[in-house]
Parts: sequence; structure tokens; C-alpha cells
Amino acid sequence: MKRSKRYSTIYIWAGIIASAAAVSMVIFPAVILDSAKQGIALWASSVLPALLPFFICADFMISLGIPGIVGAYFERPFQKLFGTPGASAFVFIASVTSGYPMGPKLIGQMRRRGELTDREGIRMLSFCSTSGPLFMLGTVGAGMLHSPAAGAVVAVSHYMAAIVNGLLLRLFGKKDKGQRKCIRTRYAEPTVAKKTMLEILTDSIISSLKTLGIICCYIIIFTYATDLLEMTGALSLLKNSHDSGFVKGLLEMTIGVNEIAASEEIGLRLKCTMAAFLVSFGGLSIFAQSISVLGGMKISPFVYLKLKLSHGVIAAIIAYMSAPYILNRAVQNVGLFSNSTGVFQPGFLMQLLFSVRMLIIIVILFLFTVIIELILSWRKETSD
Repeated sequence: MKRSKRYSTIYIWAGIIASAAAVSMVIFPAVILDSAKQGIALWASSVLPALLPFFICADFMISLGIPGIVGAYFERPFQKLFGTPGASAFVFIASVTSGYPMGPKLIGQMRRRGELTDREGIRMLSFCSTSGPLFMLGTVGAGMLHSPAAGAVVAVSHYMAAIVNGLLLRLFGKKDKGQRKCIRTRYAEPTVAKKTMLEILTDSIISSLKTLGIICCYIIIFTYATDLLEMTGALSLLKNSHDSGFVKGLLEMTIGVNEIAASEEIGLRLKCTMAAFLVSFGGLSIFAQSISVLGGMKISPFVYLKLKLSHGVIAAIIAYMSAPYILNRAVQNVGLFSNSTGVFQPGFLMQLLFSVRMLIIIVILFLFTVIIELILSWRKETSD
């Protein structure tokens, strides 16, 4: 009874907010028109070309059973470390390669196919919901912060925080009642064996376009919300531009990070820290996109929100601690020396070094975990 009453209250508030938004669009048509143009332009120029090929390929590979083949080799280490099936290795790689919201999309799709439990899906979300390296190294680092090294700070802290987040959820989250055995037969055959390759590819294209259409709508909605806050003067109460950017970033990550990067009131170290939090949290726009593609999976939005908040906090801590070393100690100071500049600007070779270093760190971390698991299993078998 209480639960149904709570849901009715949520629907009432949703109706009130939607009505208020509709009225505001009638009162301020120029704002919604400009927001829609900005959102569609951002989607068409950045999101669509970056994500569509990955979405189609990932959907096609899932239909062919590729995650199952990969999962058969990673089942034991991922069960021990994260409490997730081995297929989460495929999801993590796809998420790291393409960015938001690839990870949640694949998790939702695998859950609908019956390849995951709800608890496994939640655990996978803790470390398989990530941004892409191109966005952090290129857009955030070289483009917004004007320092590829700063992009490396954000990227390294983001991916390391994702792994730590998954390990912490495994250690302090709800425990499984029984130890799940490795079931290799689950990965034997694809579930769409009766379809032709062309039909599978067509289904993948339709599914990907549908998901990208949903993402476009959410980008427009949250761009409008951000512009409306700016127009009403609600953000004028914040004294500093980076504070205003941080609040905007909680709604739409890219807008917030761009405003923080343009601020002249804080140093590069703090900019990297705030950017790492916002990129890892993703903003409510990414949050809504991710929830929308998790259809069929029983997860409370507040649970996923907690996972992303913890991801953001861990990433911010790692970024703040690692920034002086990655930036070669050329960091803008904060406080009395906020006007002093000494930002390290690497050239093309240094940019390549930082990007390769970041990818190498990710590969080494996973290989290290797999090797440890194999050694422990071998010792256990020899002792028995």
C-alpha cells in the first residue's frame, strides 16, 4: 500500500514538472528553440558519428554470442573480483572504447536475453558505465583544458575509479547466498541462430538508431533545463564561474566541464579534479540515458545514482592526488597564487605517450587480476 502511494506521488510530481516545462516552452519559445538547435547539433556532430558504429557492432556481436565466448575465459576471475559473469569483460571493453551509454545499453540487452541476473547487472554497472578515451583526451584535455596531460589525468582517474568502484561494491555490497559455478554451456550458441546474418545486422541497426534517438531527446531536454536555469538567473547566486559550471555539469556534463575549464579563478589541478568527478558521474543527462536503455532490468534509479556518485568521488580523489605527477608538477596553484601560470603543454609525441600510457594501464590492471586468479587456482588445485 505504501509502495503504491509512493509511486502515485512520483507520477503526480512528474505531471507537475512536465506541465511546468510545457508552460515555460510557451512563454519562452526562443529558449527552447535555441536549446533544441544546440542539442541536435551536438548530437549530430559528436554523438551520432561517434556512437552509431560502435552500437551497431556491439549489438551485432552480442547477437552472435561473442560476449559468451569472451566470458568463458574470464568467468572465474570476474566472479572472484567483481561477482559478475565473464561476459562483463566484453562489456567493460566496449564501454571503455565507445563511452556513455554503451555499457548500460549492453547490460540491459543481456539482461533482457536472460544472460544476467539483476544483481549481476547492478555490479556490472559499477565499473562498466564509463566515458570514452577520445572524449576525455581530445575534447576535455586538448580542447577544453588546452592540455592533453590534463586529459590524461581525467582519463586515468576515471578508469581506475571504475575498477575500484566495482571492487568496493563486491566487498561491501550484498553477498550472494551461494557461490555461482562457471556454466560454460550458457555460452555455447547464439540465441538468434534461426535468423540470417542480414536480418541480425538489420535488427542491430534498428536497435542502435532507436537508442541514439532516445539519447538525442535527452540531450535536448537537459540542454533546455540548463539554459532555463541560466536565463532565470538561478545560477547568479553562485559567486564563481566554476561553481556555476559544476552545477550545470550535474545536469549536462559537457556544458559544465567546458565552463569549469574556461574559469580563470582556479588552477589546473582543481579543474582536473572537478572534471574527473563530472565525467565519472556523467550528469543527470547521462543518468537518464542510461536508465532508459536498462529496460527489463529491475534496478532502482537511486541505486544507480549512488553507483555513479561513488564513481565520481573516487575519480576526483585519484585525480587530485595524481595530477601533480602526470602534469609533470606544472600545475596552477590555487589561492594567493591563482594568477601564476606554468601549465605543461605536451606536443604530439607526448600526447601519444599519454594516450598509450592510459590504455596500457587499463590492460595491465586486467591482466594482473587474471594472472593472480590463475596463480591462486593453480595453487589450490596442486594443494588438493
